[in-house]
Amino acid sequence: MGSRSAVFAGLSTLDLAYAVDRYPAEDSKTQAADLFLGAGGPAANAAVTYAFLSGTTPTLVTALGKHPLAELMRGDLHGHGVATVDLTPDGDQQPPVSSIIVATAAATRTIVSLDGSRIHPRLDDTVAETLESATVLLVDGHYPEPAVRLARAARAMGVPVVLDAGRWRPVHTDLLPVVDIAICSSAFTPPGVQADSAAEVFDHLHSAGPRYAAITGGGGPIRYSMPDGRGEIPVPAESAVDTLGAGDILHGAFCHFHERGADFPLALRRAAVVATASCGFVGTREWMRHFDSQSNR
Repeated sequence: MGSRSAVFAGLSTLDLAYAVDRYPAEDSKTQAADLFLGAGGPAANAAVTYAFLSGTTPTLVTALGKHPLAELMRGDLHGHGVATVDLTPDGDQQPPVSSIIVATAAATRTIVSLDGSRIHPRLDDTVAETLESATVLLVDGHYPEPAVRLARAARAMGVPVVLDAGRWRPVHTDLLPVVDIAICSSAFTPPGVQADSAAEVFDHLHSAGPRYAAITGGGGPIRYSMPDGRGEIPVPAESAVDTLGAGDILHGAFCHFHERGADFPLALRRAAVVATASCGFVGTREWMRHFDSQSNR
């Protein structure tokens, strides 16, 4: 493997997002104002963000296969500076396709997707070699067996492991003990934990493994917990057009700033600036053409 960079492991989808002013009525035809077509998914979006901010080539460990739609995804990822390791190189399965309606007036999005649940890739022993030059590993838990094996290998090698936890999944029982940093959505509720109780979620996470944890809240503040205490980070107030992938972008940006030595709250704060900037444009790529990286140091 070449120069040192981050490794991202998890889901890749083909995102087809139409931008409309407001959500269409049932059984109607609507003219879209804009269209985004490209690779998506938590790990993939995070990897693209990291590549943009760092100027290095991260590795995305994911399931692509030989389907023609996978070639579109692979081309998009490579075009944005992401190297891919395919867990299903000979697979002819159709990759997950996310159909998305973005209602720009309300800055909301509605997603219909199979989210990779029909794909069950295994981790070839040689794939662990991708960690030899890794600065950080992010896992999203969508492909459980590869996620756990990579996280355990990273822990053994001293590579920091970051978990993107959107909602509770059974795999988290095995992942959390080998995770250093968990960044969760407000929908993440482990079994036996009271919903909407950040304190209980943090207590559960710390008892399971991660020493550092955060809970994002959309446009609300990011709550965090670490050995030195707990606190909140305000999210910049900006006019939003499309929130698609904002959480994924935050995770990729966090990995970049964490890798560069920012402490936990500062890395979260800077990542929030990036994620907020992404919401000003349709899709998960356009913000890069307008973002001033020099102002977020």
